[in-house]
Amino acid sequence: MKIQTAEKRQQWRLFIKELITFAALFAALGLVVYFLFYQSIYHEMNHGFQWQKEQILQNAPSPKVRRLMSSAPPKTKNHASPKDGPFRANLVVFNKDGKVSNDPMLGQRDYDLLKNTRLIKSRLNQVTNLTLTADGITGHFKTLLIKVPKSNPNRVYAGHYVLIMKNIDADLQAMQNFRTALITTLIIFWILAIAIAYVLSRASMKPIILAWRKQRDFSGNAAHELRTPLTVIQNQLEYLLTKPKSRIMDEAEEVSTALDEVSHMQTLTNQLLLLARSDSNVIQLNRTNVDLQPWLEKAIKLYSDIAQSQQKHLQATINVPGNGSFDSDLIRQVLTVLLDNAVKYTPAGGTITVNAKRIHDPLQHEALQLQVADTGSGIADAEKEKVFERFYRTDKSRNSKTGGNGLGLAIAKWIITQHHGKISVKDNHPTGAIFTVTIPL
Repeated sequence: MKIQTAEKRQQWRLFIKELITFAALFAALGLVVYFLFYQSIYHEMNHGFQWQKEQILQNAPSPKVRRLMSSAPPKTKNHASPKDGPFRANLVVFNKDGKVSNDPMLGQRDYDLLKNTRLIKSRLNQVTNLTLTADGITGHFKTLLIKVPKSNPNRVYAGHYVLIMKNIDADLQAMQNFRTALITTLIIFWILAIAIAYVLSRASMKPIILAWRKQRDFSGNAAHELRTPLTVIQNQLEYLLTKPKSRIMDEAEEVSTALDEVSHMQTLTNQLLLLARSDSNVIQLNRTNVDLQPWLEKAIKLYSDIAQSQQKHLQATINVPGNGSFDSDLIRQVLTVLLDNAVKYTPAGGTITVNAKRIHDPLQHEALQLQVADTGSGIADAEKEKVFERFYRTDKSRNSKTGGNGLGLAIAKWIITQHHGKISVKDNHPTGAIFTVTIPL
């Protein structure tokens, strides 16, 4: 329960980190896009102010200004002004009293809004914001105040302060719409980020959880396997302590049992060390050129004698002429694991069959195929893949002396994988199992 809680906590930490990362990325992206949009609008606006300033100082009034200078429409107080539409004005000229002096150029609607505009000389040559309201109309402006020299030949501007104005109502509305769209988009993407972060955290935790569980199981099983021989050795030694005057000959059985457990523990320790080194990629293959036929005959002969001593028959068919390149020590260990299991699980009177031959793999490469078959109880289909897992035994009732420690096939699979080969198991009819190993040569 504690381990599951730790796994959940770790998954939540990973989920929160990924969510914060996604949120930060989306926020940064939104700020960058908004900043670029903002800059693109106001950069052109500032550029327009400078252009308009140069036109005024160079005495180049726009066609509208020239037209209004020649024939200004009469100003009537009862002239109706529209209440809708964006308000835009170009120029407001102040007289020496700070009042708007170019009202004929503005028109009734514009004049009603601009007549209360104040001249603030401290803002000379500064781009500022200005908000004006009149008769329910509110306008927002960007302004630039300039001073036109008296030498300017245009009598409308000469010697006066001129306020260059640009209505930004449409720009502000565009910015508001863009902000709304951007925030909506970010909210949608943040919701998606929650789902994505959750899926990714679960997917990322799967191999971690699997590794944790394998490590936990490995540690527990290793401790259990080591505890059994240690307990036997301790019991035998404690018994011998109760017989201080006995001769070794008299207690040979107890001494032999203790030595068997020492041997078993040494084998287990070596296997655990091999697996630990394989996990850390410390072991390197030492490929050598092997004369296959005599090498295999020598490796199998030992188990032929062992099988015969247990009233079992080992039948070998070896047809592998030529040489092959592989790590002979590791491949011998694979063969030892397979033959040891076959002898162990074959009942008295049964037969162990070994076949070895050269074949071509699907890529038409030369390969060595080894098949070791027994006539034991066989392996259920649901367990055929599990037998290659560490500490797995098909028969849970077997102990370390009758059923091994469940590491042999795991080591064999790792060795074959390092040689880029394959190992598999299938049924041997009518009873038993066949292990097939294919090693590229």
